[in-house]
Amino acid sequence: TQSEDRPIMQLNHWIIVVAAWCGSVRAQDSCLRGEECVSARSCPAIVKQLDRARSTSDPVEKQEIINELREKVCNKRDRRVCCAQENSPLEENTNKGEEVRIGKFNNIFHDIGGQAFALDSKTVLIKGFTYDGEGPDTFFLAGTSGRPSSNGDVVLPWPANGKEYTYDSRDIPLIKRSFDGSEDLVLTLPEGKTVDQLKWISVWCRDFDVNFGHVNFPRNFSL
Repeated sequence: TQSEDRPIMQLNHWIIVVAAWCGSVRAQDSCLRGEECVSARSCPAIVKQLDRARSTSDPVEKQEIINELREKVCNKRDRRVCCAQENSPLEENTNKGEEVRIGKFNNIFHDIGGQAFALDSKTVLIKGFTYDGEGPDTFFLAGTSGRPSSNGDVVLPWPANGKEYTYDSRDIPLIKRSFDGSEDLVLTLPEGKTVDQLKWISVWCRDFDVNFGHVNFPRNFSL
């Protein structure tokens, strides 16, 4: 029953907490810019990770989460972690000309390549983009969950034209030519979506329902 399961769930929770607290500790003054050393219970991102570790039945995923938690510990005795400040201004990155690296595009078909960076909460820069231009119905598609698929819920038109599109929109600007890596592309997110909500960006071909190549966002990505 639910009441009988509760002690087991609580035990699993504390096993995860103890495992996470055993290991290397980051010095309090080594938290990254935009982070502060706070109680673990007061950090929503850490609480969310603990819940994920508790609910998953995959031992590999559980260990990965524990390792990530260990990297965030800044005061083991007081159970404090480096936590992103909720009001840390994303605009500060842009004003200082800073870019936050997302990752490298993985090629599957058609020579997809490039490095993705977040410029601010609404803008992604792709440096050195490559593509052979051979896809018939190709555009940038992103998702806030899962892996690259037609379930992607964020269309990123290039070039941006101020309009918003859904996956089924037949007037999405298509990528109709090749790129040799000498150009950088700027993608703008639609209203209601921010860069830190994304999990992946794909060069997607709708006609063949296939991912030509993609970049995955790091777990717990933040600006």
